[in-house]
Amino acid sequence: MQPIHKTRASTSWGRMKLVAAGLVLAGVGIALLLRDVQVVKHWTGQPIFSWGLVPAGCLCIVLATIPDSWVAKAAETESKRAKHSR
Repeated sequence: MQPIHKTRASTSWGRMKLVAAGLVLAGVGIALLLRDVQVVKHWTGQPIFSWGLVPAGCLCIVLATIPDSWVAKAAETESKRAKHSR
């Protein structure tokens, strides 16, 4: 059998991109709200709510702060209870 190579769940570059995307979303949402624009049409015709962009951007920033150990723990497929119940 070949050894299993574990890769990191995330990289610092990926986290930086997520923070940047969050800042862009929140910035666009705030800019639209300051101009009193509540709804903008997306290029597909779907409505985008300006007030929804701000919390979406904040959520991206919060998700970028989750430690790698938490991500690895959540990604485990076998639970400890399953091993004991056999």
